[in-house]
Amino acid sequence: MKDADLAIVGAGPAGMAAAAEAASLGLGVTVIDDNARAGGQYFRQPPAGFRHTGAMFLDKDRARGSVLAAALRHPAVAHWQDAVVWDMPEPGVLAVAAGEGSGRVRAKAILVATGAQDRPVPFPGWTLPGVVSAGGLQNLLKGQRVVPGRRAVVVGNGPLLLLIGANLVRAGVEVAAVVEAAPIWNRILPALASLARAPDMLALAIRYRAVLARAGVPVLAGWTVTGAKGDEAVTGCRVAPIDTQGRLDRARERSFDCDLLVAGFGLMPSLELPRLIGAELAYDRRRGGWTVKRDADFQCSVPNVHVAGDGAGIGGAEMALLEGRIAARAVARKLGKQVPADDDLRRAWAKRDAFRRGLEAIYAPPASFLDLMTEDTVVCRCEDVTVGDIAKRRSELAGSVTQVKATTRLSMGRCQGRNCLVTLAAMVAKDTGVDMATIPLPRPRPPLRPIPIGDLAFEDIPPPDIPADPHLPRKQRA
Repeated sequence: MKDADLAIVGAGPAGMAAAAEAASLGLGVTVIDDNARAGGQYFRQPPAGFRHTGAMFLDKDRARGSVLAAALRHPAVAHWQDAVVWDMPEPGVLAVAAGEGSGRVRAKAILVATGAQDRPVPFPGWTLPGVVSAGGLQNLLKGQRVVPGRRAVVVGNGPLLLLIGANLVRAGVEVAAVVEAAPIWNRILPALASLARAPDMLALAIRYRAVLARAGVPVLAGWTVTGAKGDEAVTGCRVAPIDTQGRLDRARERSFDCDLLVAGFGLMPSLELPRLIGAELAYDRRRGGWTVKRDADFQCSVPNVHVAGDGAGIGGAEMALLEGRIAARAVARKLGKQVPADDDLRRAWAKRDAFRRGLEAIYAPPASFLDLMTEDTVVCRCEDVTVGDIAKRRSELAGSVTQVKATTRLSMGRCQGRNCLVTLAAMVAKDTGVDMATIPLPRPRPPLRPIPIGDLAFEDIPPPDIPADPHLPRKQRA
């Protein structure tokens, strides 16, 4: 068992910023991250064996990321790499799988900074080779410096589409179109005051749009993908107008040829650990769906557990950096350290929050994407469960998500529901006529992520306390 003042799960922007802040305030910190190199999605680094031979557009945040990563080498910080937190067996204790280094961490406070994942939206052909998520494409660009195609179409919802489109253009890929489901051009003017609270971010968005304009890439607003074409791999896609209620105008459908279809329907928080420990959640469709309820110090409903960054609610890297620092100061203050006032951090956070709200107003998604699916559309990729398979158990939808899960095996595969559970919940909500926020999700069970069972053999766990006669009632055992 390792001890720490603060244990941080995740070494992305929030986790690294929190570690740097906590160490500077005299706390002993343990950072647990499932990647080989720190940085998370935003500051993702190429593998250690890659040589950096010159600057490119993907390196704009490289220097800042390197400074943050350097904080993990502070004497007060233990950085646990390639390590998976798979359970919290008791308050303040994290179970970690890391090969021969597997074990447990006991901390006075825990910060969950697990980031976000792509929001899965099934549509016909979304499982074809050549169809990739927006986050997956960014990983390939940043982490491997490769693109898996020569002619791309970018579809989905959210500001990340402009970034993806611009990055593909700058990487030399022909981008046939960027297809955005929200009618963004009609919403920009009312949101300008909020966007102006963060002029640096507004300038960045304008720059991405300018890259697309110079390359002659059309941006179709109020349109969405209706299907990917191809047999062995994607060869094209179909798109059609979609209104704010999610209704499609298939009569105006258009087609594009492509060998790369990037589908990014926004992000949603990675909530496995907060859900496992019973943290109270809220539902915010514009902020990624289910989010973590937090107080002013970003502590959730579970005592001494803070949640920062996109792992609580989608806000972007700049907000994550601020939340990590504020949460670290709150922990240090609680542990009796001398902590400077954080009014400046909170003012900066408020500006970023205003910008976030402006973006949320512009990119508010349609009420539903369920009309994209057909009977043979795969919902659960791990267990190959289709819309038709679920329809056969239509009567069970009135029961619960858990009931459908039990009879179809949906969400029981390797991803453990990360790519299908939200879609099933939306189907249940539609069939029962209730609000999505009222749909209870099955509670995760350990292990939170697939781990080699052999890792558990390296844990130094004391032998169980077995009574002399386990058959006696508890009060009468010796």
